[in-house]
Amino acid sequence: MRILHLYSNWRWTGPAEPALNLATATLRRGHEVVFASGKDTRRGNSNLIEPVARERGVPTRAGLTLNKHLNPFHNYPDGRILRSWLEAEHFDVIHCHLRNDHIIAALAVRRMQRPPAVVRSCYLGEGPHGYWEGRLLREFTDALFVLCERARRQAVDRCRIAPDRVWVLDTSVELDRFSPDRGLGDRRAEWGIAPDAFVVGIVARVQWRRRFHVLLRALALARRELPGLRALIVGRGTHLRTIVAHPIQRLGLQDVVKLTGYQTGDNLVRALATMDAKVLLVPGTDGSCRAVREAMAMGLPIISSRRGLLPDLVGDGERGLVVDDTPENLAAAIVRLARSPDERRAMGARARQYALEHFSLERQAEIAERVYREVIERKRH
Repeated sequence: MRILHLYSNWRWTGPAEPALNLATATLRRGHEVVFASGKDTRRGNSNLIEPVARERGVPTRAGLTLNKHLNPFHNYPDGRILRSWLEAEHFDVIHCHLRNDHIIAALAVRRMQRPPAVVRSCYLGEGPHGYWEGRLLREFTDALFVLCERARRQAVDRCRIAPDRVWVLDTSVELDRFSPDRGLGDRRAEWGIAPDAFVVGIVARVQWRRRFHVLLRALALARRELPGLRALIVGRGTHLRTIVAHPIQRLGLQDVVKLTGYQTGDNLVRALATMDAKVLLVPGTDGSCRAVREAMAMGLPIISSRRGLLPDLVGDGERGLVVDDTPENLAAAIVRLARSPDERRAMGARARQYALEHFSLERQAEIAERVYREVIERKRH
């Protein structure tokens, strides 16, 4: 098959990694794959996705603007250019990963006599929503991938998409990299954390909407019952001082919370290995919650809110605890896991097993390939 992936952004953020992971996996399965991503039309910054794609051996294609947001002055020319590509090169599938690249694909295929199959991934945990999104999916989509069964029901019931055009497709993580069996060790000694301390952590960009104020107040409450409690905040953000550093001082948490900064590569893996449990209250721009998936792959139990995909990933009492995210509820969940090591380890083991069964890149590619073939066959009849 010839597969063209469209990604209307130039930043390495949000679902860029899941999108490129899938392109990489289908390329390795012997298909012809091309990945086209956006330009920064405001400041002229370099595209941050293309270097990663080239490093993985995924062919890239320039020539489209692919703005993140709807812009008729760019979308219509993009649609004409894309249609010329499709007519000249006979792609079998266009896989769209964001709303605006889907709009551009719709502009390209709407007047083609033999258009390729249009596939869309929705990375929102609650599934697609809104009138225009529903219309785009009904009229210009041969297959829709969503992240969970709840999102599938949303697509069918509220957006009125035919049930046989909606599939659940988990996004993948690098299971070999995020594995407790690698033996890389942790970073407790480096960060001055006692070997027997209970450590809870969060891996997220430090932003107002991520509810760090709730986490910090919960830590202050939990410390009353857990004097040796330690916490890691792994990430960076423009307003880090205001959002976390100053509140840490006000709450007297200087000896509890470690701000590790942004971590990558094996340093991130070792940071996760330092934790006994992982917290996330608000999904980021990648609604698939990649940071939670990576922690689950490391065998960590998760404490989450009920937002987005989180309840589906965690399964209250199965792979962690799902709470209404007040400081009191979050503190109670932290104390419970700290005082119940057997329960904590069992949840972590189930999280690791779930990751092995659902987050495999090979599994994701197999499902996508099967759906591609099915929708191509449908269009031929």
